[in-house]
Amino acid sequence: MEPIAHIHTDLPQKFGIPRNSFLAPHLQGRIVFEPEFASNAAVEGLDSFSHLWLLWRFENGTPGGTAKDIAADAKTRDRSGTNAKWSKTVRPPRLGGAERVGVFATRSPFRPNPIGLTCVKLDRVELTDDGPIIHVLGADLRDGTPIYDIKPYIPFADCHPDATGGWIEGAPWQELDVEFPQALQDMVPPAKLPGLVEVLCQDPRRAGSKHEPNRVYHLAYAGLDISFTVDKTQLTVVAVNDAQD
Repeated sequence: MEPIAHIHTDLPQKFGIPRNSFLAPHLQGRIVFEPEFASNAAVEGLDSFSHLWLLWRFENGTPGGTAKDIAADAKTRDRSGTNAKWSKTVRPPRLGGAERVGVFATRSPFRPNPIGLTCVKLDRVELTDDGPIIHVLGADLRDGTPIYDIKPYIPFADCHPDATGGWIEGAPWQELDVEFPQALQDMVPPAKLPGLVEVLCQDPRRAGSKHEPNRVYHLAYAGLDISFTVDKTQLTVVAVNDAQD
């Protein structure tokens, strides 16, 4: 399979990506089609739906999620395309990274085939001379992620009110309280601020991180370097700089 498009988001690295879609519902994304598929006719009628399914490839399964990591990851894949590094059991962040469950009972990126499935909210469809651009909200995808397919979310078929959440229901996620001084908030473009706060609330750190209240973490977001500390359930933003600084 070949990608039909790539999504552009404000998160260029694995660090900070929400662990599921809609945990940061204001995160913005733009889906730009490859030239072969960049047809305005191909998205006719899409804007009548409120939500979409995206099928995509995990390219941030390795720590860091950089281009170098992706190249190294490609060397571990056998000729059939399956992932030689996949594990039968994984440690979900929801369980604090301490307990193991079967990989097929999770959404871990370390899978036999690196296929991702995400539901996003359709913001708008922009028609241009170079083809359509689909603007979405709430995507849990790294910038540049390849998209294999786009399908409309159909409520009567896709929504199951009686569905159960398995082991996840017994492991509620602890969001962080975010202290973000107004002077630092003013350094973030207003349209990008809600998504940033939502990402910080979800605790970008690795599951099971030890308590290091004096450690300064760095989050790359929308061309900015967001510096923060975490003390128990309190996250404090301490600096906002241009990413190239």
